[in-house]
Amino acid sequence: VVTNSSMDTSLLNSLDANTTGTIDASIITALSGTAHEINSAYTSSGISGLGNEAITITDASITIAEANFLSAFTTGVVTATISHGAIATLAGLTETGNAYTMTVTDASVSASALNTLNAKTTGVVTVQATTITGTAADIITAYLSGANGTIAGLGNEAITVTGSISVNHANLFAAATSGIVTAT
Repeated sequence: VVTNSSMDTSLLNSLDANTTGTIDASIITALSGTAHEINSAYTSSGISGLGNEAITITDASITIAEANFLSAFTTGVVTATISHGAIATLAGLTETGNAYTMTVTDASVSASALNTLNAKTTGVVTVQATTITGTAADIITAYLSGANGTIAGLGNEAITVTGSISVNHANLFAAATSGIVTAT
């Protein structure tokens, strides 16, 4: 029986490798380690009681596939940095509520897609786009998320608004970015 509520996954795997019995890990509320170590712990037949702990992945970054695979092991929050930068790839995250940090590297990004991605994580989504596009409502949501600290990197990109907007919205967008605002 493991008695620590927080454990480095390499230690748990080492205990598993050095015993013939089953390790009861149900007391653990937090695990940290590399994606490989965490996968080993969850897939081991020698470790039982895992499934609701928070996971901190210590790799410099992980892929979307790894994030989806590892987050399926637990109902706890998974904390990691995602390596992919394309919004279309990042959209492949299948769970919400995890603390993923990621950077959107597309030159142009839809505010709607950005808002959907932001809703999938409690971590920070950094935007490197030079253009944000979308409806006034979607763009306002993205910039409000920026003001709240969940989307970073906004403020110097061009904004292209689809559909007509009010003068108030035009002024709001002009104040939100040093880039050119295009709207009708």
